[in-house]
Amino acid sequence: MLQKLTISNYALISNVSIDFKKHFTVITGETGAGKSIIFGAIELLLGARASNKVLKNPNSKCVVEGVFLQNNKVLSKLEEMDLDVNEDLIIRREIRKNGTSRSFINDSPVKIDQLKNISQYIIEINGQHLVNKMGSLKFKYDFIDSFINDDKVLSNYQNAFINYSNAVDKQIELKKRAAILIEKKDFLNFQLDELSIYNIEQWDEEAIQNEYSIASNSEEINDLLEKINNTYDRSGGLSDSIEELKTFSNDFLSPIYNVSTINDRIKSIKIEIEDIFHEINRNFKTSSPDKNKLKELDELLKKINYLLKKFNVSDLKSLIDKKNAVAKELMEFKEMDSEIIQVDKEVLLYQSQCLTFGKQLYELRSKQVPVIEKEINSVLQSLSMGHANFKIDLNLSNEITRYGIHDSSLLISVNNTSKYYPLHQFSSGGELSRVALAMKYISSSFNNLSTLIFDEIDSGISGKVASEVGYLLKEISKTTQVINITHLPQVAAIAKYHLNVSKNDLSGEMETEINYLRKEDRIQVLAKMLGGDKTGKAALNNALELLN
Repeated sequence: MLQKLTISNYALISNVSIDFKKHFTVITGETGAGKSIIFGAIELLLGARASNKVLKNPNSKCVVEGVFLQNNKVLSKLEEMDLDVNEDLIIRREIRKNGTSRSFINDSPVKIDQLKNISQYIIEINGQHLVNKMGSLKFKYDFIDSFINDDKVLSNYQNAFINYSNAVDKQIELKKRAAILIEKKDFLNFQLDELSIYNIEQWDEEAIQNEYSIASNSEEINDLLEKINNTYDRSGGLSDSIEELKTFSNDFLSPIYNVSTINDRIKSIKIEIEDIFHEINRNFKTSSPDKNKLKELDELLKKINYLLKKFNVSDLKSLIDKKNAVAKELMEFKEMDSEIIQVDKEVLLYQSQCLTFGKQLYELRSKQVPVIEKEINSVLQSLSMGHANFKIDLNLSNEITRYGIHDSSLLISVNNTSKYYPLHQFSSGGELSRVALAMKYISSSFNNLSTLIFDEIDSGISGKVASEVGYLLKEISKTTQVINITHLPQVAAIAKYHLNVSKNDLSGEMETEINYLRKEDRIQVLAKMLGGDKTGKAALNNALELLN
């Protein structure tokens, strides 16, 4: 139940605090006075979109705060969200001048989704848009399910549907990607096959180039080796020259100079030169040119250059990296295939669960249909619609939807005919409003909401029917707090409490004021609602009669 509503800096309201009462309260006022401002503020507490356009003073923030009585469902949700539990539930919404907003539950900051999750169990606003919502699947199934006490069947289906929906989305995405990439897969396989023909990992481009250079220049190398060996070994060659240098050092320099150091250097030179000659001969043995080997090396180099150019890389290392990258990407394709197989299994599993739980849900709803129909038709009788007949049509199917595996239609027959029309296509606004009210009346005792708010749900009716609507709202208010905006004096007179909204010019600035009316004030307001601006004796008597 809504106990207190505080509004500051919102639309035409600077600051107002309303203490709401139990049972039935009406809100009246002239058009444009600001009646809907109150509901707009309450909608903010329910998680409606915020905007800085509502700020009365654009340089200050707007604050809307509601104090509610707790109920067991709310307590459970607060504990589930790890939020503080107080004696009362306090919801606050702040709109800053930049348009951003903050939400609080019991002074703890919360997200909008959390706010909506809590508020749905304490209060419901039904405006003129309710009639327009009656054709939606959500409205139909929310209405039917409000009579079901078995939450397990509902939650089983909802969980199965969420899993099924997620699996189907994943399946579609994977197969879409696979379809796009199938040509690329073929191309990658072709690339890998071509790179795998050759053992490129075993290739050493530098060594191959050196070997090719030696093989292709074998004749020149042989000639040069022969010249080098002759230079070293022939009489008077390099070897003899070194020996002569050593003799010179010993014979001529030793009497005048310590030649040991020089001799050591000569010896070292000789050893080094001999080692060089041996290494050259060891690595470049004189041989006849191997034409087959040369051809083999030439073809290998051509293959290397071909692959480097084809795959647009500069060296063998990059080519090997390319091969590994192609192999890795193909592995990802294989993994995708495995994912698709797995998600296909998940889709079938959750589909089976949806069909099983969906059938259980259908059977559960079907049991409630006769009860609902009987109750609504009984209420319609009391609202001067004895000629009408309300019916719910459920048809089982294998189509899996968010709401079950069956479709639902809310139907109405008028004038005692057998022809039924979908409720949302019914042309009579006044009669449709009464049907909507009848639905809210019978569901209110099942859904355990603490507060029901109606914004001109009684539009399109008058006279005796208006009084019947008023009495029905009063009946609802025995178990549920009812707050109703109305233009009908017949409805306003039946309410236990009467709030009147007026717009006044305060120091050149329009301001909305909201006040509870005493009996004498109610008579004046009702008389004005009956007779317009003329509140003569007859209108006053009629107003008094309505109140009594």
